[in-house]
Amino acid sequence: MSLSRRVVLGAGAAALTGAALRPPSVAARPARPAIDWAALDASLEGSVELPGTAGYDAARRLVDPRFDRVRPPAVARCASAEDAAEVVRFARRSRIPVVTRGGGHSYVGASTAASGVVLDLRRLDDVRNDPASGTAEIGGGARLIDVYNGLGASGVSIPSGACGSVGIGGITLGGGIGMAASAYGLTCDAVTAADVVGADGRLRTVDAEREPDLFWALRGGGGGQFGVVTRWRMRTHRVATAGSFVLHYPWTDAARVATGWQARLHSAPDEVWSSCQFGSDERGRLSVRISGFVLDGDPAAEAAEIARAAGREPAKAKLRRRSYLEVAHDRAGCVDAEGCANRTTELAGSDIFRQVLPAPAIAALLATVERRARQRRYGHAALKRLTGAVGRVAPEATAFPWRGAHTMLQWLVGLPAGDTTGVSDGYAWIESGHQAMRRWSAGSYVNYLEPGPAMLPRYYGPNFARLRWIRTAADPHGLFRSPYAL
Repeated sequence: MSLSRRVVLGAGAAALTGAALRPPSVAARPARPAIDWAALDASLEGSVELPGTAGYDAARRLVDPRFDRVRPPAVARCASAEDAAEVVRFARRSRIPVVTRGGGHSYVGASTAASGVVLDLRRLDDVRNDPASGTAEIGGGARLIDVYNGLGASGVSIPSGACGSVGIGGITLGGGIGMAASAYGLTCDAVTAADVVGADGRLRTVDAEREPDLFWALRGGGGGQFGVVTRWRMRTHRVATAGSFVLHYPWTDAARVATGWQARLHSAPDEVWSSCQFGSDERGRLSVRISGFVLDGDPAAEAAEIARAAGREPAKAKLRRRSYLEVAHDRAGCVDAEGCANRTTELAGSDIFRQVLPAPAIAALLATVERRARQRRYGHAALKRLTGAVGRVAPEATAFPWRGAHTMLQWLVGLPAGDTTGVSDGYAWIESGHQAMRRWSAGSYVNYLEPGPAMLPRYYGPNFARLRWIRTAADPHGLFRSPYAL
């Protein structure tokens, strides 16, 4: 399959009319053959877990327990790239959809489904560093803790996120924001090539020369819709130490702190990444803190600059300087995959801001958090830096649509296990935040998906049409299934 501009544009024209995505009528569709799961199991180096088998529950569960009710007909636990290709070919023959599962962290449960086959990549978790080329090969099912540990032994890393159990595939496909972003860019910016199983069941390598449109889409276009990435090749960067800082302020200083932190981003060096966070806990207590990192630098110096910009000294400060890997472990809350296996219920949303937020926007943000506090519910709003190396990548270079933006705001709600009423309440609060910030928001970050496919254009901004064209050309029959696919 070659995604030439002519093919992509042709598919795009069909997509815009809906013709390419429209399934055949029920009358025209031939009868579906019986699904021979035993045959698929026999063809794999890995295994197929079915309802009732010993490994089924462990294979189907995602990180969030609220999706435990979803029981897919089968989970194919792939042990190799060829296994993944065989699962896709089997699904094509059987006319059933494929849902890819990596880390299983989707906030909307997009890596499971009640129909079709879940293609589980978690056994493809090898991490190999190549010092000669300055690159690493990372299995498509590796989790971030595997990546940090595997590369940290060689004194290198890649720019990526905090949560250790997040899969490398999901975070890279959507972009990837983390503590090295202002110095080295997004996770997707480190990608030099990817091995991909397409909807035709063929395994190929894509890069800037081979299938460049697909390669473009895989870097920021979102997961689960263009193919199954079984291996990534990424540039690495040297790591030694990292300074970390956490500055706590009283709520009465919240507006001043937000203004000062934003001002500091204009002159903060690339080696510094930070976020400015406002929260309510379950007792309605409000908090303000700035947390960040200095790669191979002094956290005290950056903390002093932030305090100067805010015009206030923090009420409490915690400064540390450790090895980069120790900091990565601290952020992940674990040191290995077993320790990162905790399951939690979290709801997320986001807003992208191209410019510094003015005083009315800051007031609207703080009022949203204060409303949550009056409800005595947990709610968190974190502004994150997008300036630095992220903004110096050309807007057309990758599918990540928010180059040149100033900050991203993550809305986050954590819920205790079994709190079913909290889900609707939490999303209602996040939506109230969107409404409050709508005047200033340019869109949303695809790795923080929210329920509701109607929101899709907000995640992709100016890249929405091109991504739809590529999606249609890469998977014209919609084999890779997600309620949030383009």
